[in-house]
Amino acid sequence: MNRALASAAFVAVAISACYARNVGGTSADSTAIVAAAAQYRQGWLNGDTAMALSVISDDVQLMLPGAPDVHGQAGARKVFVEEMTQYHIPALTVHRQELLLQGDHAIDIGTYEETMVPRKGATIYATGRYLVVWRREPGGWRMWRYMLNEFAPPAPTRATS
Repeated sequence: MNRALASAAFVAVAISACYARNVGGTSADSTAIVAAAAQYRQGWLNGDTAMALSVISDDVQLMLPGAPDVHGQAGARKVFVEEMTQYHIPALTVHRQELLLQGDHAIDIGTYEETMVPRKGATIYATGRYLVVWRREPGGWRMWRYMLNEFAPPAPTRATS
């Protein structure tokens, strides 16, 4: 798996890290989404695929940079298992910009910074934007659509004379 897939899998991990604004919906809805995101995050921190998948919709769609879309729980499971085998995530900061709730859907938009430690190789530092669409389903809120946009690494600076 490439770095983009690893980033995608982990960005949603810390969606519960902060609130921005809640438009529409209720406080209970916001709280439930944050709890689902926290459970997802904890699954990644523990390397627990089942815990992470427990808040993923059966018909999830992961849209990751540089990779074909991943459809459904089986596809998500494959990505999660591969990524959890290859990477440990010691740091992930999420900056939520908006949490928009309307009926049975919520849109969570923000940016992230993460540190990924591969089982082999150098530590990877990544930043980017995310957009997650949560859907209310029987049993709670589930991650239904997920899109990641990884920022390009900063250009090297040139010394001035």
